[in-house]
Amino acid sequence: MLNNKKGAALLQVLLVTVVLAGIATMLLRASLSRTTTARQTRRTVSAQLLVNACMAEVNTLWSHKTPAAFANDMNQCIMYCKSGEIVGTCKQPVYEHTCQNIALEGLTYTVKATMKGGQDATNGQCQLDYEIDDNGSGTSVEL
Repeated sequence: MLNNKKGAALLQVLLVTVVLAGIATMLLRASLSRTTTARQTRRTVSAQLLVNACMAEVNTLWSHKTPAAFANDMNQCIMYCKSGEIVGTCKQPVYEHTCQNIALEGLTYTVKATMKGGQDATNGQCQLDYEIDDNGSGTSVEL
């Protein structure tokens, strides 16, 4: 048996402390990974919501065009023609459209839709990119 009872008690306290610290560390790791995953999912869903709202606005803009104007704009990969040509090459093409500001979770975001380059050689479609601006709030919204 141990003659030094103070040393045995100290050893028991140290062992219990190490076990409790290990359990706390495992619980914190599990909690942190779940929180990080939930935050990333919320940001992705928020970004998709912002892009979908802007996409609906762009589709509304295009739906007000005549079929000839729409076909001409898509052949040139432009949003619309500022100078108003319906047929032929546009003299004042507009390649981007800034959608209305959207308030989400207390912050205001601006989404910009931009036509890039010419038609794709494989499928003949124009490339349309969406950019989300947080208006200087410093938060990030990823898609």
